Amino acid sequence: MAARARSRAKPRRKASARRTIRDDGPSPTDIHVGSRLRQARLLAGMSQEELGIGIGVSFQAVQKYEHGENRLSASRLYRAARLLERPVAFFFEELGASPAAGNDGALSREEIELVRCFRLIANESVRDNLLQVAKRIGEAAGVKPAGGKSSVRGAKSRRST
Repeated sequence: MAARARSRAKPRRKASARRTIRDDGPSPTDIHVGSRLRQARLLAGMSQEELGIGIGVSFQAVQKYEHGENRLSASRLYRAARLLERPVAFFFEELGASPAAGNDGALSREEIELVRCFRLIANESVRDNLLQVAKRIGEAAGVKPAGGKSSVRGAKSRRST
């Protein structure tokens, strides 16, 4: 009986055995690439179904890519990059970088919506004014702009130009 129980036991994996989602979960790289795929798709204002049609898979497959459950082949990643108007390198940017506390580096739906709306503003002056307002609100909330310096220009100097 003991021999029978041993034969049914799950065999131990060798150190060089292939990584599987079932045993090990999704690869951190696949999760990152999938997260960037989702981000690019949402920034483009595209549904999972539209992306799937564009790269030749179902929307369910797109969901699995976005969660890192399935890997994107190089050719499919290339097609997605072209469709979403991103360089292939976009999907690997920040890979391995340690995320800031409380932020995994991915944009929220609200942040993506803000960027999409911002890009729709054709007037450069209006975009610049909106950016300055956002910076001032952030500074009032105690958030310093990137680089630690305030880049908000004074209202008087703007009006004189």
